[in-house]
Amino acid sequence: MKTRHVLPSGLVKRAQLLLKEGTNRFSLKWLLSTLLWSILVAFGWWMWGNPGQALGKVLGDAHAIILKPSTTDLWHLEFEPHSRTTELDAQDPEQLIRQILNHLEKGQQTQALATANALAFRFPNFQLGQLLYADLLNIGSTSPMVWSDLAWKNTPAIKKRMAELSLEFQRRLSREDVLSLEGKVPSAVAFLSAKQPYIAAIDTSKSRFYFFENRPTPDGQSRLHLIKENYVSIGANGIGKYLEGDGKTPVGVYFFLKNLPGDKLPDLYGAGALTLNYPNAVDQMRQKTGSGIWLHGTPSAQFARAPESTDGCVVLSNPDMAYLLQLPDLRMTPVVIAEQLDWVSQDQENREFRSFKPMLDLWLQLRQESNLEALKSLYSERFERDGKDLTQWWPRLTRTTKGQKQRQALEIVSALQWQDEALTMVVTLKDPHLSSLNGRGYLRTYWQKENGQWRVVFEGPT
Repeated sequence: MKTRHVLPSGLVKRAQLLLKEGTNRFSLKWLLSTLLWSILVAFGWWMWGNPGQALGKVLGDAHAIILKPSTTDLWHLEFEPHSRTTELDAQDPEQLIRQILNHLEKGQQTQALATANALAFRFPNFQLGQLLYADLLNIGSTSPMVWSDLAWKNTPAIKKRMAELSLEFQRRLSREDVLSLEGKVPSAVAFLSAKQPYIAAIDTSKSRFYFFENRPTPDGQSRLHLIKENYVSIGANGIGKYLEGDGKTPVGVYFFLKNLPGDKLPDLYGAGALTLNYPNAVDQMRQKTGSGIWLHGTPSAQFARAPESTDGCVVLSNPDMAYLLQLPDLRMTPVVIAEQLDWVSQDQENREFRSFKPMLDLWLQLRQESNLEALKSLYSERFERDGKDLTQWWPRLTRTTKGQKQRQALEIVSALQWQDEALTMVVTLKDPHLSSLNGRGYLRTYWQKENGQWRVVFEGPT
């Protein structure tokens, strides 16, 4: 039997129109009805075609699936053997979605269905992919299902899940072209030494995660290269975390602390987790609360979570998370979490850092000279650490600088800038006078502008 192909409709047609228009705008309402058609088809497969098996297992079989009307006016499945395509080798289902849309853009419905079949087979727990496949099967059937005929279309659980999948589809399609980012970096990157191997950035408005490797260049410098770019999920209540339990993801500059393997964690965390230093020093000054903000994987039953569905963590697919966890030296990696990332040329000099660097150099010089009186003038009256102000902390701070004259100076590892209600520069330095379990000591300082002058508002070991 040959599958009859008709002009795309539903989810497929909307995607095709989006491609033709060449726009990143996408209507959730536009997608909702057809995604619901799709979930009904999927539900129909499970209930009528093979009631003894879960949908994921049915779609995992290496067969072509053909939807046919039965004599009882219900739908059932017929299976015909086929060979795997090379598209099954794709490591990211988003690649296959884009291949499907590319086929549809060219009017290649047969190839689109074959790729959707590969998507369903290769990633049986990728729910959005299963729905896309269901929609293609539905529009190719002799009598496509009609959404208006469904009595249970407005049930709360279905409406909620469809809204989540619609948003996920929108975010995946509105992703920036990676080629357009070549040679660019997030504007938050002020300075990175060659000894800082990686940096990560998250654009929450697009549900995208960007991971850069800092590679050395022949002239002894280094250059950032984008090596990973993936879909992520964030807090169920969006961004701007302020209170414990508010279901929001924090925004700002953070750092990886610990690497937690998945076999030591509940299934919720999937392949494992990288913990973040939320709340950071500025968060604590602003009396923000909460803890346990991690970058982690997904439960085994899901390839991806909805765009806004976590308790505040940032969630990657398990393959993407596993890739990160096997990298060395992840601790201290800066992580920029923004509502929307601003991209600048990597060759463009950071103007804020240029104006900030003389003050940082002066601070380093005064520490090296143990000129404590002049050094204190570079600290803000708002300085705070562990709930203590500058007056309470100064005696201890002076003890860390006394006797450093003629000894090895601090070395700048990274400088990240962040702009919200204040302009902040986060500077991490290698400190030969500190020790740690792995034999390396680091110092982190937070600077903010006060009346046009940079001042230290926090200083402490990482």
